[in-house]
Amino acid sequence: MKTIGILGIVAAVLTAGAAEVQVSELTGNAKASEFKLYGKNRVVRAGFPVTALPADLAGETLVSAPRGSATQPGAAYSVSVDGPAKVYLLVQDRGKTTVPEGWTKVPATVCWANNYTDSVYVKELDAPGKVEVPAHDGRQGNNFGVPNALVITAKEKETVSSPATESRMLPKNRMRCVGGSFVFVEFPEFLKDLPLISVPRGVSNQPGTGYSFTLKKPAKLYLLVQDRGTPSIPEGWTKEEGKAVWSVGAAKHKDSIYSREFPAGTVEIPAHDGRQGNSYGIPSAVVIQYK
Repeated sequence: MKTIGILGIVAAVLTAGAAEVQVSELTGNAKASEFKLYGKNRVVRAGFPVTALPADLAGETLVSAPRGSATQPGAAYSVSVDGPAKVYLLVQDRGKTTVPEGWTKVPATVCWANNYTDSVYVKELDAPGKVEVPAHDGRQGNNFGVPNALVITAKEKETVSSPATESRMLPKNRMRCVGGSFVFVEFPEFLKDLPLISVPRGVSNQPGTGYSFTLKKPAKLYLLVQDRGTPSIPEGWTKEEGKAVWSVGAAKHKDSIYSREFPAGTVEIPAHDGRQGNSYGIPSAVVIQYK
């Protein structure tokens, strides 16, 4: 994404293949920037870094607004789009929020700051027009949610349909499962700082969720599989030395690590069907080492 000035109006240009979409006429002091890991732009000027995002939306345009008073609903604002687009609404998971008709929830999560999360909704625009971002009227105690944000892509881009969420393989990362409190304690050095793909836990009496995601270029993938029961490992994966260790409170758990080379394209991650007692293993995670 690049930012250009047009007659004094700031517009963001998004590129997806041959398609270009411009956003302009932002109200409410909203700003356009790049949606990326550790960008401190979930809220304008608040310093809330994005710590995990839907893998398929990385690098797209984010539109966000200032925090405003925490004791008032997160501010509403608007933005104009000059052509067909898909628009994703990020809504903080705080209280019971009103999402207007026309927005459809997708199986995605955004994490930011100190493990706050957003639910994600999508709307398709067939023509140029104005996008009205609703106020966040959900409240917990005395505080309302932060203003909703937008992620805008070309209409031709496939709608996010996978819960696959990207973060980074770092000590104390809480993203072994999305939205959980499973914290990485240690892992082999060759995994450090690499992109991590994970999904929500789901219910423990069902196999850990299988899922898919899209590789943008060829890579070596490392599959982290919890040591619980005897999970099925598809052909083609090679077991590596070492373990990834993560904790839940005082309890520590281990993942075995498998590797496999993949070309660019769709990657299918199997469900974790290993079981101990009534509980299955948590969903497997993936670490990506791009070539």
